[in-house]
Amino acid sequence: MWNYLRSFVTWLHEPRHVARFQQYFGVLPKSNSISTTYNEINLNKNKNNNNNLINNDDDDEKKILIDDIYDQDLQGKINYDSNVLDECIEEIKHSINQNENKEKIPLQLDYKITSWFWYYFFQFGAALGNEIFYILFFPTWIWNVDGAVARKISILWAFFMYIGQATKDILAIPRPPTPPVLKLEKRYIEEYGFPSTHAMFAAGIPFSLVLLSIQRYDFNMWLGLSVAAIVCVWVCLSRIYLGMHTFLDIIAGTLYALLLIYIMFPYVDAIDSFQLNYSCAPILNFCIGILLIKCYPSLKQWSTARSDTTVILGSAFGLCSATTAMHQIGLLEKPLTPPIYSIIAPNLGLCVVRTILGMIFIYATRQVVKTIVLRVTCSLYGLDWKNPESKRLAKVEMPYYYLTYFAIGFNISFTCPLFFRALGINRDYSYTEL
Repeated sequence: MWNYLRSFVTWLHEPRHVARFQQYFGVLPKSNSISTTYNEINLNKNKNNNNNLINNDDDDEKKILIDDIYDQDLQGKINYDSNVLDECIEEIKHSINQNENKEKIPLQLDYKITSWFWYYFFQFGAALGNEIFYILFFPTWIWNVDGAVARKISILWAFFMYIGQATKDILAIPRPPTPPVLKLEKRYIEEYGFPSTHAMFAAGIPFSLVLLSIQRYDFNMWLGLSVAAIVCVWVCLSRIYLGMHTFLDIIAGTLYALLLIYIMFPYVDAIDSFQLNYSCAPILNFCIGILLIKCYPSLKQWSTARSDTTVILGSAFGLCSATTAMHQIGLLEKPLTPPIYSIIAPNLGLCVVRTILGMIFIYATRQVVKTIVLRVTCSLYGLDWKNPESKRLAKVEMPYYYLTYFAIGFNISFTCPLFFRALGINRDYSYTEL
């Protein structure tokens, strides 16, 4: 029995399944670019050597040359401050340039796309687990739907994502190798692969949303669970398509997230009540966030894992701290009747206005705070704030991301709702906050 289970787990972790999945949906290796570049260099070399035969030393040089070309292609694509949408844009530009200047511009990608529908389908699915989704989901839900549900989801989100990221860095199991897998998303290439935290997010957030909403609103639970399952599968398969995980990674990530939610879910209401009623909760939140970041496992090599974890903690603690402030000054109204409530369609026009104005304010917050924090921190340590390598140092990276996203989370739940009230475009808070 155990031998069978071990062999099955090993089978799920084999990279060839990922490669086959990619090929089936139109991601193929672009070997011609490497071989063509080598042939041109080798031709010049032969001419300079008076057409001598290539010996074994030349074969070794050929291997080194091809590896160097491949490594340069990969390294040239890595941008740790970009997200998956940036890489989509880069892929489009590359495709346009390739068609217009086939003989002038050297090929930089180690793959080619034969089905653009699946490319954008899976790229969008992967984006649902990235920073862009964090920035869109929580503000939209808090400003237009239900602050209480969003607040509790942020607690669960910080819990299972912190543990998931830490587990991944402790186990240090690498991503599927190249070849045979082609990695389309270079931003996370330095991170480890098991368990998939994108899968944890894809399972944790949608199912938490359904479970928390069913406690407050009258809707079809099975419909909600079905939609959550579809989103989860979509994001997980997108990570396979991008070559970032094996099937074992995403299965383990999904099960791990559900297990952690099962453990944490009974305590969410108690934590939320503490956040609302304890006036010193914002200070406690801020300090706990710093402590968790300091206790994060030491990285064997630099990756985006620590900064992503810091972003999550800063956002979640900022949201919770803002709620405490709102409740302490009496702006959160207690509902006249207990749940369950009927779902009332919001005013879509006001939703759009709130979202646009709020996003502009959040973007401005992000740009201003991260610039100030980066410059001040680098000045304290005598570093050049213009040097991208400075942000990889823990003493700069931690305050840079934590303070920026703590401010963003706080403004999402406190400043923006106050701004909406002042303009008279706020939503009905009578039964959605407590």
